[in-house]
Amino acid sequence: MEAISARGRDFAAQNPTFLSVLSDSWDSQSNPNGIVNLGLAENTLMHGEMQEFMNSKVQIDAHALTYGDGFSGSHRLKEACCQFLNRHFSPWTVLSPSNLVVTSGVSNALECCAWALADRGDYILVGRPYFNAFKTTFGTRPGVELLEVAFATTDPFSLAAVKEYERAYVEAISQGLCVKALLLCSPHNPLGRCYPEEVLKEYMKFCARNGLHLISDEIYALSTWENPRLPEAPGFKSILSLNVRGLMDPSMLHVVWGLSKDFGATGLRVGCLISPSNRLTLDAAEGVSLYNFPSSVADQIAASLLLDHEFTEQYITTSRRRLSTSYDLVTTFLRTHDIPYIECNAAFFVWINLGAKTEGRGITDTEITAQLRQEKVYIAAGKAYAAEEAGWFRLVFAHPQHVLQEGLERMLRAIDSMANPSLL
Repeated sequence: MEAISARGRDFAAQNPTFLSVLSDSWDSQSNPNGIVNLGLAENTLMHGEMQEFMNSKVQIDAHALTYGDGFSGSHRLKEACCQFLNRHFSPWTVLSPSNLVVTSGVSNALECCAWALADRGDYILVGRPYFNAFKTTFGTRPGVELLEVAFATTDPFSLAAVKEYERAYVEAISQGLCVKALLLCSPHNPLGRCYPEEVLKEYMKFCARNGLHLISDEIYALSTWENPRLPEAPGFKSILSLNVRGLMDPSMLHVVWGLSKDFGATGLRVGCLISPSNRLTLDAAEGVSLYNFPSSVADQIAASLLLDHEFTEQYITTSRRRLSTSYDLVTTFLRTHDIPYIECNAAFFVWINLGAKTEGRGITDTEITAQLRQEKVYIAAGKAYAAEEAGWFRLVFAHPQHVLQEGLERMLRAIDSMANPSLL
């Protein structure tokens, strides 16, 4: 007899590949032969500040030992989220606690969108490349499919890109597919850029024309910086800040955000789904909240953090400065060693073309990945993000200098060994 069910075997096959990286993380003192992790999108630059805040400023009370105020966030945390979002996202209509629900991370908030806005077998439009976990977030439990949009030579952040979505949508309808929503990631993962305001408005109009929901994943909202090599690049603008009533049905607009990225707290597991004009979407999220709510301890920590305006302002300023410094260190290294990359000004990663260093040798991305692992450095391959061209990888730079230097040197050894085998 089989030890587990058929779906159990399917789930086992989806075991994340980076788990082996986490179990053997490099440390210059305690584990010098471990794996340098430049693939997982975490910001470790600010861990010291966060640790100090939690150890000195947070007081956990007995309420944290209960189910709290329910499964979708405490009253205090919802109010804290609203105060923070109203200050930093400049919503067109001021947010109140009734406009959002709290979840155990942004992935859960996105999954709530899948449950509430689509049925099994329905489709959601998403442009390539895209965050690799979108496929599992929408598909594994809710059974919602992604309809990938390719851009070829069109700039994904341009007005012309909207026409590619239009073409993909028309083609899908002609094939009898049921498309329910458009998913944007702004700032973008993995390209690290923000959408201009006029492009965001055009996407809203596109959704209005076709009766689609618009889901905006804004998890990297405050992780932006000035890039002198990209002086005209737009900064982050929340889609909540636009006058939705003049562009689309307000009930069709939904935004997700959380503490994992902007506050370097992936382990805290606190996110939120914001749907200012669609209470039914939030009610649906409440309906599955038993499976999505963060611990009451995390709830209290997050509320204390977001309500401390002085700390959060200083934290965001410092984080942006450190991200800029790390980005400059990494991109200087890439230029020095003739590794092509795409300039960006947001999030924690840079899109690099390692394949260009082995061009003409018939070396695949799988082989590059294997050689990187041989050198004990983890960098995510672009094929996991539905990259349109081979050779591209996502390198995370939001780490201290000594970590980056170790990882970059290992990466270079891996690529040089493939490009110039005679040097071995």
